Amino acid sequence: MKSENKHYTIKTDDTDITLSSSDEVKIINIALAQQSQRKIDIISKSLDPKIYDNAEYITAIKQLSISSQFTKIRFLLKDSEPMVKNGHRIIELIQQLTSSVEVRQIPQEYESYNEAFSLFDEKGIIFQNEANRYEGMANFNRPRLASELTSFFNEVWERSSNDANLRRLYL
Repeated sequence: MKSENKHYTIKTDDTDITLSSSDEVKIINIALAQQSQRKIDIISKSLDPKIYDNAEYITAIKQLSISSQFTKIRFLLKDSEPMVKNGHRIIELIQQLTSSVEVRQIPQEYESYNEAFSLFDEKGIIFQNEANRYEGMANFNRPRLASELTSFFNEVWERSSNDANLRRLYL
């Protein structure tokens, strides 16, 4: 991430930012989540704790989810079992905010898909060429690419099912 000190603004700055470490992905992910106003879509193997299991990100997601009744935060995961087994701060949030946060499991037909991406208000993006590596790019305002990725996300979403590992159990 070449210009670490620059403050990027969602829907305004259209500079591609090269990402090469978990810290860079985490910092940009938090910044985009904090600036989002309505919608976040994430497709991931299992919400890597280096990126998603931190107080700043959880606070940003919580603030977004309670900011409007129209907020939608959707996660498509290949495998949520590592999150459940090892613990993850986002699980409680997912279970508490069921009206705005939804998690589904990626269907078998997309098992070979090995990329990861996050979409923020249909403009900001983080894209990793390989889900288990941190190399990729981010941009706070790439609506055309965000639209293409949103179409793919929606296609997978429609074929996916609720993730039973993350449903809240009432006793």
